[in-house]
Formats: sequence, structure tokens, C-alpha cells
Amino acid sequence: MKDNKYWYFRNVADEDSDVDQATSIMLPVQNIVSMIPTSTTQLTIYFEKATHGTPAFETQTTGQHGFIHLGVKQGKVKDTIKDLVALLNAGPRQSDGITVIADDSTTDYDNTTRQAVYFSHITDCSTIRAR
Repeated sequence: MKDNKYWYFRNVADEDSDVDQATSIMLPVQNIVSMIPTSTTQLTIYFEKATHGTPAFETQTTGQHGFIHLGVKQGKVKDTIKDLVALLNAGPRQSDGITVIADDSTTDYDNTTRQAVYFSHITDCSTIRAR
């Protein structure tokens, strides 16, 4: 368990709106199935079951796998996939094994502001759909 790696995604600007799997998710990287460019500025990451024991009312069924749509700088989708694959194959970046891939949040729970956080050429996390 200590060697597991996780990727974190959030697609809301205000932490107060971060309420379910449609707004943020932390995935074990071992559950990632594929990364597919869906345009010159969008990448979709597909994954198997996000969590164990998720209540039915919190699970959004969207085919066989869950997915995350990420915005990417024009012409940088291939580079972003390369960087994500390198990250998959590298050791954990943090001692806890968690790497923030896309966090759109710019307002903390106490209304202070901060910069959004993105890995590589990612510009936003537009959609999260858990299985």
C-alpha cells in the first residue's frame, strides 16, 4: 500500500462547491485504462472503478469506464501524454504518493484565493465521470 501512486483531479473553482465524485476524485494510477486525445486541445483519461463501496446515487454510469476530460494547450496533447506516462513510470513525486494532475480550485474554504494547479501542459479539468 505504501508504494501506491494516486492522481488527483478537481474541476470546481471554489472548494465550497467540491461535494462529490463529479467535482473531485483521487485515483490509484493502477486503475488508469487509457489516455486518448479527443481533439487538439483535449485529452480523455479512462479509468476502472474509482472507489470501492460507492453508493449507487453517487455513481454516474457512463459506459464501462469512468473518464476525465482535460483541457490541454493547443498542439501539446502528445507531449502531455508523454509526460503523464513518464509520471506513471516514475517513483512517487510526494512522500504520500499523491500527484495533483489538475486542480481548478482558486478559492479556499475560507475565501482566500490561490493559483489553480496543473501538470505539464494541462489547462483545466472540464469533466469527471466516475463509474
